[in-house]
Amino acid sequence: MNHTATRVAACALLVLAVAAAAFAAPVAVVFSKGEGIFLTDSEGKQPVKLATGHNPEISPDGRFVAFTAPSGKDGWGRKIAVAEIASKKITIMKTIPGENSYGPRWSPDGKSLLFNHWDERSGDWVFGTVALADGSFRVLAPDQKGIYSPFWSADGASVYGQDLDTLYRIDVPSGAVVERRPLAEVTGSEAMVSSALRFSLSPDGTMWLFDAEVEDTGKLMKRGEPLNSAIFLHTPADGKTRRLTPENICAMHPSWLPGGKEFLFAGYGPNEAKRKGSPFAIFRRGLDGAKATLLLKEGDSPSAGRERNAK
Repeated sequence: MNHTATRVAACALLVLAVAAAAFAAPVAVVFSKGEGIFLTDSEGKQPVKLATGHNPEISPDGRFVAFTAPSGKDGWGRKIAVAEIASKKITIMKTIPGENSYGPRWSPDGKSLLFNHWDERSGDWVFGTVALADGSFRVLAPDQKGIYSPFWSADGASVYGQDLDTLYRIDVPSGAVVERRPLAEVTGSEAMVSSALRFSLSPDGTMWLFDAEVEDTGKLMKRGEPLNSAIFLHTPADGKTRRLTPENICAMHPSWLPGGKEFLFAGYGPNEAKRKGSPFAIFRRGLDGAKATLLLKEGDSPSAGRERNAK
């Protein structure tokens, strides 16, 4: 083999090695457990507590975690907060009015948060946004009351939400509703919609994971409740929706892993259902139909970030 061919072969091997290392690198994962928010990784490393609160979500650059923090006397209220992972410094977004905002979602550029906000003037739920740089707060589509399940478009120019019947697309610059469509076109006939429905946009923006209540045909639920929860996949390009999780698993709060081939979710199966207290654990699953694997024995509301060793 000549020198040129040797160099080409060596470079190819190096590229493959780097790609394999990047693929195998653990990914930062945050989740809630009880009243705490914890940091682990996609291999289930020993969790470390970051803050007190719920609904954690990792920022696009992997440096921060937005979450719902308790506020007010005796912690009865809810505020949007951000924790820096490296220092564990917590910042409460005090420019958001009122004491009832929850479920922050990062914008694709990591500069803003979208969340559910109780509008005291109208007495209903709206979508609020807050800029991380200066704390500026605004309400999107203020006339659209009773809206839930906020999530961003891939380009950050729009946000989506639903009111149990209709899926809305809201233009962020203008704050106006620019598209309406029947929610059933997305969720399908099996899913039962509620205000707790949560969407997760794939890394490439082409697929939507979401959770929804379904009939408990697997007889999994405790105390004979008639409804279970399942995770579905919707592809906007062809309008198709399919259920991903089986009837013997209660599954909710999906979160994509980098690469868009796997996701995390909170849930439980027959073994976890027998436990005292909360049965929820965190699982990892692919889109190929393979059985979900247990990541953490206890936990809820997972959110996956980027590779831990990435800069």
